[in-house]
Amino acid sequence: MRIRPIASIALLVTTLVVVSPPGVVAETIRIGIGHQSMCTDTYSGGITVKQRGLLDKHLPRAGKYAGVKYDIVWEDYTSGPPITNQMLAGKLDIGVMGDYPLLVNLARFQETHSLRSVVVSMTGYNMQGSGNSIVVPTDAPVHRFEDLKGKKVSVPFGSAAHGMLLKALVDRGLGQDFFTLINQSPPVGATSIQEKKIDAHADFCPWGELLEFKGFGRKIFDGSQTSIAYLHGPVIRKDFLDKHPEIVVAYLKAVIEANEWITRNPEEATTKQEQWTSIPKEVLYLYFGRGGFLTLDATIKPKWVEVLKYDATVLQKMGIIKQVDVESSIDDRFVRQAYRELGRDYAKEQSMVVMGTSPMQGPSGPTARWPR
Repeated sequence: MRIRPIASIALLVTTLVVVSPPGVVAETIRIGIGHQSMCTDTYSGGITVKQRGLLDKHLPRAGKYAGVKYDIVWEDYTSGPPITNQMLAGKLDIGVMGDYPLLVNLARFQETHSLRSVVVSMTGYNMQGSGNSIVVPTDAPVHRFEDLKGKKVSVPFGSAAHGMLLKALVDRGLGQDFFTLINQSPPVGATSIQEKKIDAHADFCPWGELLEFKGFGRKIFDGSQTSIAYLHGPVIRKDFLDKHPEIVVAYLKAVIEANEWITRNPEEATTKQEQWTSIPKEVLYLYFGRGGFLTLDATIKPKWVEVLKYDATVLQKMGIIKQVDVESSIDDRFVRQAYRELGRDYAKEQSMVVMGTSPMQGPSGPTARWPR
């Protein structure tokens, strides 16, 4: 396979030279992947690929990769920004994250003038924006976004949920001084809600549903109320992409296979994912079940480019990034190649858009329910 490389789950690749017996020089390629085992929309680019051994299954082993040994290292993070930091430090080469962290990743790389990262595919989406949410303690006298005025609200800074908050403020013509915003990771924010140390916590999938499932949180705002699609996908260091395009294609074949396994077997998949992540299968099924929030799809649709461009303007208005060239940082040639090698029709799947469901559609809530 020949691909003109261009440039990120987060994949660190360091080439080491080791001596095999006797005197035979073998190459070891270390692949470091940054993923989020507590973010459902990244599962088909991270934890599922890892636990099912799908990357190892598809890695190239012929031609220039004949005799190569692979050292696959998985690094688990609570949100996207730490993955970006590790990628910038040269410790990771592929990172899976949500739309706003993806944009911050691209912007940070572009600020270096020498390094670049590239979006090469997606993992999944919700066309209506469901996935992010704002949760308050169950008995709190807060019922809508406007009730948060002057309150203490936590969110993982730089996350997709942070982007949702900024979008909600922009939509209402409000500034960031509308409430007091503090940085808390998902586990810390969840504990703060349970112990009523904060007024509200904004987070990404599936923390809003998880807090409700546990009985100590109540959702007052859903990402679907921002009226813009919610996306996740892998971003890759361009220097790794240039050097090993075949490995990137192998990784994307693993993502596509993971998507298909979850979609075809949601009960089995969520049961396994509960074991891998400790998130209850009933919560996971809200995303991955039939009629769930999440559509698993690795294609990069023209619509997604426009969504990311719009998201970038939100980050710029709020001073999170100065600028970012979105179009030059998206390249679907490698995922197209992965689809071809799997015998699938990329153009056909790229043209399909599923509207999905939203927990705010009505009193009955989402359609997905764990089978009883």
